[in-house]
Amino acid sequence: MLAPFIKKEENLIRKKVLLMGHNTREAIESAMKCYQDQDTSLADEVINNDISINKQEVDIEAECIKVIATQQPVAQDLREFLADMNIAKELERIADYAVAISKIVQKLPNDDAEQEAGIVLMAEKCVSMLDEVLIAYAEQDADKANSVALKDDDIDLLEHDLNDKFIRLMQQNPQNSVHYTYQLWIIRQLERIGDRVTNIAESVIFLATGKLVNFD
Repeated sequence: MLAPFIKKEENLIRKKVLLMGHNTREAIESAMKCYQDQDTSLADEVINNDISINKQEVDIEAECIKVIATQQPVAQDLREFLADMNIAKELERIADYAVAISKIVQKLPNDDAEQEAGIVLMAEKCVSMLDEVLIAYAEQDADKANSVALKDDDIDLLEHDLNDKFIRLMQQNPQNSVHYTYQLWIIRQLERIGDRVTNIAESVIFLATGKLVNFD
């Protein structure tokens, strides 16, 4: 009876992790909508909703620890619960970056310049990576997870190019330095999201193969 019980718990926790992933994705998209529309009221929603995502992470971790402590799963089952906890932790941190972006939006001057298309593109790539890594997790597909991790190079290249652009603009137009600094902060949050998605990919590969990888 032990194995069927553990499998049932695995399935329930996986669904909770995927739901958390969906909520985290929505947080990123809402944060970027705040950025594009300069919508400070929506920014408040992203910030307030983070409490729910934090609670999801705590609940997932507690359930995993309870099963590990009481049922002592081995091999593949144990890997799954460890991966679930790690992925939930990374999702919680990704949601924190969405909150950070929303808080930056609240600081932007009301007469701020047109928003940077490159930042929007960077966010779209982050969301796409998150979508793909959650599919890899649901399917326990190491090859898909590996492909997602490699896409972080695109995020890093965009970060590099955008940083160069805004530093150059700051030098040319020091009167707009506040605007450019806020753009640089948002770029940094998005780069961190890419890193966290890569960490999730590492956990999926561990889950699927038992191998520990580090794409850094």
